[in-house]
Amino acid sequence: MSGGAAVERQRPAAGAATAADLLLSAFDWEGDRETITLGEAVQRFRDVNGYVGLPVPAKPAFLKVFRRLINGSRAPERIYLVHDASHVLTGTTFTHDEPPLVLLAGEAAEQGLYFASRGVPKPVGWVLFYGGAFVECARRIAPFGQVFRGIRLGIFSRAYDYARRSRLTDLFNLPVDELWNLPVAEARRRVGIPAEGSAREMYRGIPVPAEMAAALRGEWRGFGRDDRAMQQ
Repeated sequence: MSGGAAVERQRPAAGAATAADLLLSAFDWEGDRETITLGEAVQRFRDVNGYVGLPVPAKPAFLKVFRRLINGSRAPERIYLVHDASHVLTGTTFTHDEPPLVLLAGEAAEQGLYFASRGVPKPVGWVLFYGGAFVECARRIAPFGQVFRGIRLGIFSRAYDYARRSRLTDLFNLPVDELWNLPVAEARRRVGIPAEGSAREMYRGIPVPAEMAAALRGEWRGFGRDDRAMQQ
């Protein structure tokens, strides 16, 4: 975490690859944002990824502590509804048919935005998010290597600082019911999020080291996405 400030001072060099080039989902989540409702977009996010909106049992049991600290005591179904709506509204969406770092970056970015919007101190949020992430690694749900790549890029810290600078709305208290039947772009405008979401603008400021960029291009090719592999 001590390297977070140094990471924040970095800026992409001219022509260098950024997270916007290599870590945004290739799925067309945004093409219909002016017409698809938030409710429809949340359901699409769940359908594409095979989610049902219900919590995965917390095993080992101490994972419940992380969940309670992060989400409070609200009903599990509500937690997942707000979380998925937050992914859609902030643009931190992903699929499971892309390089794994796309998914992990999306989660790290959403959680950085989330903790900052709630006013949780950055070190506390970082420990809660990555503490949970490393437990998932130990359970072989997420790979350690991908988590370390996300830490190296400083995605959580950059998302946290972006949220503070932009005075992002409190993602914990999103008025999901009021926004449910609005087009995604309009729902974003109602809560002060850019019409294109937060992720694209934020990712443009995250440089990807040359060796990691080359590896990610190879991973995109492996998923049949030569168009993303050609991103500079």
